[in-house]
Amino acid sequence: MVPGKRKARGRTGYGVDEPRMIAQLGVAGALCAAVGVLISVYTISSSPKAADTAIIVGPGVGFLIFVVAAALYWSSRLGKGREMSKIVNDIPWGGEEVVLDLGCGRGLAMVMAAKRLTTGYALGIDTWSSARLSGNDPRSIGANAEHEGVESRVSAARGFSAQLPLADRSVDVILSGVALHHLVPRKQRKALFAEMARVLKDGGRVGILDAGNGPEYSTLLNRTGLRDVELHRIRFAGFPPFHIVLARKPYRV
Repeated sequence: MVPGKRKARGRTGYGVDEPRMIAQLGVAGALCAAVGVLISVYTISSSPKAADTAIIVGPGVGFLIFVVAAALYWSSRLGKGREMSKIVNDIPWGGEEVVLDLGCGRGLAMVMAAKRLTTGYALGIDTWSSARLSGNDPRSIGANAEHEGVESRVSAARGFSAQLPLADRSVDVILSGVALHHLVPRKQRKALFAEMARVLKDGGRVGILDAGNGPEYSTLLNRTGLRDVELHRIRFAGFPPFHIVLARKPYRV
């Protein structure tokens, strides 16, 4: 490191999903309300009925848009963390597991998992798109891991494809939190789930949290030979409603 300069560090915290969409919805809501008020002001003398309609419809639609933006914000700030914590808690940890977090972002799932490990470690893979998560930066994983005291048990790799750069039966647990629908196109998901089954050890677990797509993921996991596939629709913790998919790879006879 150059003398006198500090190494750049990421920020702690796990960010907000779809920040641009939330901002755009906020602007749209404000514009709807403003347009309704302006129309009402300028037509109140010439057309009282139109003015009354505008003062109701404009702010009303704006309010509904604000509700959607607030739901998206609440979902990523609170709902996602709560549901991912339930997934991690449901896994029978031994402490020696190798964990793979697909679309790790700022490290929410992998840091939660790392707190359950002793000699194991958690690996995250992502492209770190800033459009999908606010402050999306791999350095934030280190900051969050350091804050939780698990910095030595996490690492991350940039880039993502349907072919995972891991050996057969090398991973004990695969996690993903509201990321799979962004990572690969739908036509490549079959290949990705086949890769997940390939790298997973016998008896290994899968825990996926996503905004929808649960039935598709369940079908793909079944087709790859995984068992005990469970689909849970969580209607009030996230917007759009979250789906949780759990599965286990059977032991070879």
